[in-house]
Amino acid sequence: MILGYPTKWVVNYRETTLDQRSNVEMSQSLRRKHMKRRDFLKRSAVATGTMAAGIALADKVNPLEVHAEGIGTKVHKGKTIYDVVETNNELKAYNETDTIFHRSGIWGFNHPEPVPPTFFMNMMSPKEHDNKGDGIIDFALQQAAGINWGDKKQHYFLRPGKPNTIDGKAKAFKTPSEASYYVKAAAKLYKASAVGICKYDENWMYAENIKEFAELGFKPKSVVVMAINMNHEILRLYPRPAGLAGAALGYSNMAEVSAKVAEFIAQLGYSSHAAGNHWGISVPLAISAGLGEGSRMGTLLHPELGSGFRLCKVFTELELEPDAPITFGVENFCNNCKKCADNCPSKAISLAPKGYADGSNVSTRTGIKKWATDSVKCFEYWGESHADCGRCITSCPYFKYDNWVHRFAKIAVVTPGLQNVARYVDDLFGYGKMPTDALYDDVWDRLNKMTPERL
Repeated sequence: MILGYPTKWVVNYRETTLDQRSNVEMSQSLRRKHMKRRDFLKRSAVATGTMAAGIALADKVNPLEVHAEGIGTKVHKGKTIYDVVETNNELKAYNETDTIFHRSGIWGFNHPEPVPPTFFMNMMSPKEHDNKGDGIIDFALQQAAGINWGDKKQHYFLRPGKPNTIDGKAKAFKTPSEASYYVKAAAKLYKASAVGICKYDENWMYAENIKEFAELGFKPKSVVVMAINMNHEILRLYPRPAGLAGAALGYSNMAEVSAKVAEFIAQLGYSSHAAGNHWGISVPLAISAGLGEGSRMGTLLHPELGSGFRLCKVFTELELEPDAPITFGVENFCNNCKKCADNCPSKAISLAPKGYADGSNVSTRTGIKKWATDSVKCFEYWGESHADCGRCITSCPYFKYDNWVHRFAKIAVVTPGLQNVARYVDDLFGYGKMPTDALYDDVWDRLNKMTPERL
């Protein structure tokens, strides 16, 4: 026998007939399959056992008791750093000017032992070729990543195109789709929760800013609209002042993200302008960019993010491929739910159906069919509560992390007859109620236990 087959079969294989060869090959194939299946089952059993043991052990082991020497060796806690880091009598305060960056002279310090500032010189311009990984796009990506929105007031200002190609021309893309691919990827790297693109449309601009663009000699072709998620836990404390921390952090983050995206596009050679709530009306621009639908409370509802996010945008002369506007059942859902209106402390959100504003409130946009909100009542309540208010956002059944309640709300939006059930389930779990002292303490406890991706 050779490998389980008769010796004569193997030795005389070349002399066999086609039928005989087929039999041998079939037997070999079946044997291989049998061995693979058996081997797979053995390995699966070992892997499953190992995982089970690991899970059981993980339940019993405190991560703080895991030491480099192995699981189960407890961490040795010292009173100071000198109990865990070895030093000698040469330890003393260190001169910052002795760091390699100061020695390069880039910050104007003449060090007695200088080093060439080659890194700083080369990082300011890309290589003379545009290969993957070290070309114009990659250079723009790393340059923009270092932009801080508060640094030199770069946020909310025009970012003139700064071509970084060797010939001084803007980066040429084969198609608007290719340009969109890189812009969206950059935006997500810079922590945009969702990104959409639409064409520049003056109907959704503030009239004063249309004139300003003209004065800047800058005619936008595209608008990059981005959603920036807010911390859901702290927002649950609205209208207490602590709830405002969630919105304030959202504004801070959207300022930084939009500044980075504007800088990225500028580094490619195309003028761009970062904006938060100003320059253009964010919700219709976001609808145009395919990010979601308008809701009864006047904010955008995103299919995945729900209602707990802020919107920012970047206007640019770079021609990008626009996304298609979407509908996913929000109008029917809001017609039935009305929870935001019922829970609004100032009763600023209307229970009436969609309609056209009559122009009696100058702060309410005319010419578009939508649910009405009374911004005067809302703003007056902000003053009374010593903070702004986001009760409408936190009352919405769509305002959840990606848990089963939120997933059920997503199904209910598009399923006739389930809209009221979604609100009932949401009420059952106590969502949307005014914050109590117990909730206040619970939120702080949750923040302390949160993982970075949930903050």
